Amino acid sequence: MIQQNSPESESEDKHEPQASELSSKVGDSNLPKIAETAPLPSYRALIVDDNPSFQKLLALSLSMQPQIGVIDFADSGENAIEKTNAQQYDLIFMDAMMPGIDGYETCSRLRENPNYKNTPIIMVTGLTSPLDEAKGIIAGSTTYVTKPVQQIPFKELLSRELALLEYKKKLRQSDY
Repeated sequence: MIQQNSPESESEDKHEPQASELSSKVGDSNLPKIAETAPLPSYRALIVDDNPSFQKLLALSLSMQPQIGVIDFADSGENAIEKTNAQQYDLIFMDAMMPGIDGYETCSRLRENPNYKNTPIIMVTGLTSPLDEAKGIIAGSTTYVTKPVQQIPFKELLSRELALLEYKKKLRQSDY
C-alpha cells in the first residue's frame, strides 16, 4: 500500500528548503563549483553468433557497460560481412563455429576491409585448444575468449578494450 502525505500531516521539521530559499541564504561564492562532465562515448558493438541464447547473454554483459550504446546481431559470417559493410562497428564479438563462413574466415575478410584493420575483434567460442586460439590470432582476432564466459575476466577485457578505444579516439582528435 502506498501512503501519501497530505500537506497538513507534514511537520515543520521535515520542511525541505526551496532553491529560492537556499540562494538567499548562501552566497554564490560559497556554492561548490560543479565540474561539467563530458558524456561517455557511445560505441557500437556487433555480436556474431548463431546461438540466439548466447547472443542475449553476451548482449546482457555488454549492456552493463555505459560506453556501449548500440548492440547489433548477426547469426552468420555472411550476415556479419553484410552488416559491417552497411555500418561501422567499434567492437566485434565473433563465434568461431558457425554455419556457412566460420568465424575465422569472417575475421580474415573483415581485416581485409580498411575500415576494420584496427577494430577489436574478440573471438568468443567453445573451442578451447591452443591450436584453435592460434588459428583465431592468425585470422586477425584481437583476443580469444572461451565459453562459458567467465564474467570477471570478461569485464576486465571489456574495460581494457573500451579504454583503448577511448585512447585511440583522443589520439585521432589531437591530430586535427
